[in-house]
Amino acid sequence: MFKRAALISLAFSLLLTAAASAQAPKKKKRALVKPGPKAKQELVKPEPKTKEDILKTVERPVPPREGFIGRVLNAITIDTSRGPVIPFPVADSSKDLGPSVGIMPVLALKKKKTGEIRSVLVPSVTYNKNLRTTLTYRHYIFPDDKRYFILRASKSERVERELMAYYYTPGLFRSNIRLSVEAKHWITGKPSFYGYGINSEHGDKANYSLRMTGEEIIADIPLIKNLFFNFNHSYFDKRIGVGPVDNGQVKEEFPADYAAASEMAAFHTNRFSLVYDDTDHPFLPKIGTYASASVLYSNKRLGSDYEYRTYALQVKHYYNYKEEGRFVTAAHYLLQFQRGDTLPFYAMPQLGESTGLRMTGDGRFTDRGKFVFTLEERITLSKTPFYKFISETEIAPFIDVGTVFSKVSGFRLRDLKYGPGVSARLVIRPQLVATVDFAYGSEGTNAIIKIGYPF
Repeated sequence: MFKRAALISLAFSLLLTAAASAQAPKKKKRALVKPGPKAKQELVKPEPKTKEDILKTVERPVPPREGFIGRVLNAITIDTSRGPVIPFPVADSSKDLGPSVGIMPVLALKKKKTGEIRSVLVPSVTYNKNLRTTLTYRHYIFPDDKRYFILRASKSERVERELMAYYYTPGLFRSNIRLSVEAKHWITGKPSFYGYGINSEHGDKANYSLRMTGEEIIADIPLIKNLFFNFNHSYFDKRIGVGPVDNGQVKEEFPADYAAASEMAAFHTNRFSLVYDDTDHPFLPKIGTYASASVLYSNKRLGSDYEYRTYALQVKHYYNYKEEGRFVTAAHYLLQFQRGDTLPFYAMPQLGESTGLRMTGDGRFTDRGKFVFTLEERITLSKTPFYKFISETEIAPFIDVGTVFSKVSGFRLRDLKYGPGVSARLVIRPQLVATVDFAYGSEGTNAIIKIGYPF
């Protein structure tokens, strides 16, 4: 839940700070976009790229055409001598934990003498029936115009905790190498386990909490135009415990798996990725292709408790009809599989709500490998400027297709799960999209409120 809440929180922060003079889409040359966090697999939080991305609209702008949303934002904004305070609402929903609601004020702190912004505070209070009340504190600190720190702490009445420190620099030793370093202690109570394989039973659903403590270092190195090398190192101690949901626990439903997974295990991994990226935007792409081939390895001689490799091939393609931006066909392919030691179920490839199959909850299908294909038709219905933003309303019918398998040769077309649905989205350029997904299929229906595109 904290990973998801952090994603929502950062995205709403960007809503404040991302209003550089956005333009309606037009034909243009594709900009060189470094892959950054997209080189990671699955859903990860998109940290801001620069200080400007965070601060561009902390100072209150004048709306070019004030509509209903502009009047609402003006009405709730509180002007202070240190900067504006805007109390944003927070909403989140998932099949695992249900809805969460709350409030998140954002405050930019300026130097009194110069008026320069050196930090942004983003606290929040949310409520969820399973987690109860959650208090979160976020602090963005800017030592100069390019580097920044993020500090975050969060605590729920039940189960969930987070302490995180993150540092980013876009030019290591005055080079074009981008470096990010993160250290965190994190407990989430969102995931569930149903057993192994594509034939696991939905009725065997069992909740658990996942505890992670460790660090991660990511470096992006440009090679030639549109081609990058990404290195990702991480070391985490992980184990599971009792989760916050009362209708079934892994400890009771899968005692043997719980006994193995509840023991603290060390995961020291290094992933090497070759990335091709000519998309026009890192978070809101409308045209181009992103492709990556990666191998992650874990070795006992380097301090890991398991020896294994994870291979992944991923392609995302965005076809923009006549490059007008109104109709964008988006396709995503992912093949992932592990070789080596058998891992605890939480460290194996999973197929679920945030990992490729929106009709069901997170962790629904677990095995040594998985295949995902998603096709969306993103249709822009309207564009409305407010403040310095360009806001687009979008509807996107989609279909998710996926399966898991114990080995690649065991992949069978008859095992594919299908999850059609439709998304309603508010796109606020240059970096934010708020999404409501409705999906259905053999696992029933699912309604998801979140920040960000699925890919």
